[in-house]
Amino acid sequence: MADRNSMRTVRNLVGALTVTCGVSLIVYWGVLPREGDGNEMAAVAYDQELGQARRAAPFPVAAPVGLPDDWRANSVTYRGTGDHGTTWHLGFVTPDDEYVAVEQGSKKADAFIRKVTQQARPTGESRQVAGEEWAHYRGKAYDALVNKGDGVTTVVTGTGSVQQMERMASALREK
Repeated sequence: MADRNSMRTVRNLVGALTVTCGVSLIVYWGVLPREGDGNEMAAVAYDQELGQARRAAPFPVAAPVGLPDDWRANSVTYRGTGDHGTTWHLGFVTPDDEYVAVEQGSKKADAFIRKVTQQARPTGESRQVAGEEWAHYRGKAYDALVNKGDGVTTVVTGTGSVQQMERMASALREK
C-alpha cells in the first residue's frame, strides 16, 4: 500500500513540474526580445527640455539643427546646479547605432570634460568645424571634440566616429 501512495506522489510531482515548466516556457517566449532592424530604441522628444534649459541656463544652450531623421535623440537632461555648475546633455544614436552626445557645463572645465568623455585625453590636435576650433580628445570608451568658450565648455562625445562628431558639432545652434 505504501508503494501505491509513493507512485501517486511521484506522478503528481512529475505532473506539477511538467505544468510549471510549460507555463514558464510560454512566459519566456512571450517576453523574449525580438530581432528587428536594430532601431528599436525609442526616440525621445527634447523640445520642451531644450526650451526650459535655454530660458534658465547662464550660457547659450546648444542643440543640433538639420540632422537627418535617422539620428535619434535618446537622452536629455538639464541640471541647474551640480559639481560642474549648470549642465546640459543631449544624446543621440546615429544611423549605424553609435552614440554621439552634446554636453555643456559652466564650471570646472577639465573635470567636466573628464567626466563626460569617460577620461578621454587631449590628442594635441584640433579641428576646424563650422568656423570654430575644437580640440580632439581620445579615450578608451569615448572620443570627443571640445570647445572651451566663455563661461561654458561644449563637448561632443561618444562612440561615434570623428566625422559623426564633426557633423554633430557643425549642426549645433545656440539660442
